[in-house]
Amino acid sequence: MKRVLLIGENGVGKTALIEALSGQRPATRRPMALEFCGPFINTPGEFLENRRFYPAIITTSADCDMVLMVQDATRISSLFPPQFATLFTRRVLGVISRAEAPENQVERAKRFLQNAGANEIVCWNTETGEGLEVIRALVF
Repeated sequence: MKRVLLIGENGVGKTALIEALSGQRPATRRPMALEFCGPFINTPGEFLENRRFYPAIITTSADCDMVLMVQDATRISSLFPPQFATLFTRRVLGVISRAEAPENQVERAKRFLQNAGANEIVCWNTETGEGLEVIRALVF
């Protein structure tokens, strides 16, 4: 099984994605430090929101097989800097969460992830689970 690092802002669905993929509920709904849940490593949103935490993200990714960059389709902005994915020597997958929300902007979220350097992008419908099998196949 691969070790997977999840990165994204607070409230974008990283914890929910871990729960959906593993069937395990992480210890907290909002991690304040790196949180290990089976093969998944959940990062606090502050790690992306504050550049001084980038070394922690990069160092943690060294022990991982894959990095998931999670972007909420309802957000009007993104904190992923341009070409952020190039910091990692691992496979990077962009995941668009909340694709089912009425106010979603999937194309905008896709552009955010593409600008951040994600070449592979999957939409995940958090209500129906659509896209989850694609993510599962790539992760496991």
